[in-house]
Amino acid sequence: MTTIGHNRTPHLRPSPTPSISPFLFINKIPIVFSEDWDTGIGGGLWSTGLAIAKYFERHADIVTTNLIGLGRVKCSGKNTDERELNSWTQKSDENCVKREGLMALELGSGNGFLSVCLLALNASFKMSHPGEPPLIEKLVVTDMVDHISLIEKTLHVNSHVWEEMYVRNLAESGSGDGENEEGAMNSYFGTLSNDDTPNASDCDCDRGNDDTTTCKKVTVIAAEHRWGEQEIESIREEESKTRRHNQQSNEIDANVAIHNQKYDFIIGSDVAYRDHLHAPLISSLLHFSHEHTVSLIGITMNDTKPKFFDSLLEAGFRYERLADHFMEREFRGKNFGIFAIQRCR
Repeated sequence: MTTIGHNRTPHLRPSPTPSISPFLFINKIPIVFSEDWDTGIGGGLWSTGLAIAKYFERHADIVTTNLIGLGRVKCSGKNTDERELNSWTQKSDENCVKREGLMALELGSGNGFLSVCLLALNASFKMSHPGEPPLIEKLVVTDMVDHISLIEKTLHVNSHVWEEMYVRNLAESGSGDGENEEGAMNSYFGTLSNDDTPNASDCDCDRGNDDTTTCKKVTVIAAEHRWGEQEIESIREEESKTRRHNQQSNEIDANVAIHNQKYDFIIGSDVAYRDHLHAPLISSLLHFSHEHTVSLIGITMNDTKPKFFDSLLEAGFRYERLADHFMEREFRGKNFGIFAIQRCR
């Protein structure tokens, strides 16, 4: 492992994916995953994580269309209307307009499974729409520090859904003081095929001031985030940035400084199952959201009290529950729900 701020971080290729039967497919892209509860609560697949994954699988066209819509809003900067939340339950207009790839974030990922499902949807779109920006340009996968290795493992065995990965793990930083307090960080190349990616001159992904064009890579970052502590973490990132002056350090900073950014799309599953988690979770949602951000949050209703939703409203959010017919039968009824959440304007 190479520590940020020292020698150039090597770009490594993940080990070949083991011969494991796919857990599920999203637009024919296989998802490799196996539960390991022995590693702790993060090693298992929680109910609404599977519910959202199945929503991505069964209604990939709806999710894709609405991620496209968010990309158009991001590009235009124009306000959207109340249909923005409702659109997650129906296909919206697909008229061709300019858009940008999204910045996405998962809170409380556990093992990275749900992020891989989102990346698979993204990979499917990227391969079937050469020359267009990806749905997701960058995905940041977060949890407590002791879950980062689980996230990294799941991302490794699914390297076919991303092109570049950064993993920052504070648990591997050594003494944790001085310049090493940011943690060890490695970067890797994935195996998402670029065979269908056009030459830069044919790609409409990103035009610079000189009218030259480059195709965006799909980048995934695994890093610690403790809900409600983003302001402290932002300060720490800024302080670490000032200690590094060479070009490589600046490149790393741009990829792993996650706490000073706003995100266009946020996902999370079974993240409000304890009352004491509500305030820090909502604090993080507020910090990372701009006015157009849409968050899809899976809730197990029998362990999430109504005051969580009251707190969302008090914090300036509005929410819409996806209709039951978009859920698999095992998740329909009163026990589970997927909620689209957005800041009020």
